[in-house]
Amino acid sequence: MKIFQTEDELKDQLKDQIDFLIKSSKAYDEGFTSEAKRLATGIRVLLHDTQNLTSLLTLLKKNDILFYDTSLDYNQNSLLLTPGLIMLKMGPNGGEYVPPLGNGPPTRYQKGKIPFTQWWNKIVLVDDKGNKLTRKDLVLTVCDKDGGAHVDPKLDEAYFALSRFNSLGWKYIKNDVEKDFVTRPELASIRQISYEVLKSLKDEFPEYFKTV
Repeated sequence: MKIFQTEDELKDQLKDQIDFLIKSSKAYDEGFTSEAKRLATGIRVLLHDTQNLTSLLTLLKKNDILFYDTSLDYNQNSLLLTPGLIMLKMGPNGGEYVPPLGNGPPTRYQKGKIPFTQWWNKIVLVDDKGNKLTRKDLVLTVCDKDGGAHVDPKLDEAYFALSRFNSLGWKYIKNDVEKDFVTRPELASIRQISYEVLKSLKDEFPEYFKTV
């Protein structure tokens, strides 16, 4: 026999998930970039519905809230690669993909909030082979296949190229030698997605952010 959780218990679960995202986000920002895998798992718990699993926001009847969109728009007529959610930065170790959080150029934040389905399925990365990835692609692959909640011995070719071989294509020059960027764009993108999720949830559930 199974017992349904009460609404108050589900709200406690939501508070826990928000706390998890906040702590993993802080750890990522302190240099532990693998925390993006935990972030992906938390985002899936909150947002992703399947035939067999129901997201926490759906259980709370809050799956219709709007989400902040800080991604650059994909332009299919442009020859430039689309970094979408992330920015390029020269750090002490070389070129890095970094999440702008709330500190990017103002144009990133002009769209405000959009419906979940549009936000979840928006193309946010286009690599040098023309492969296109959405927030949903990134979160579910990192979570379900690349160490968030499960490790799959086989990875999708486009994701593998992005995460292991810098198929986003940006380079930097050091000592007259061209080198790939040193950080992983999919993990930086997940961190930016967590920023969007937390900012959106704070609008809807401010009581769970009183200590932030």
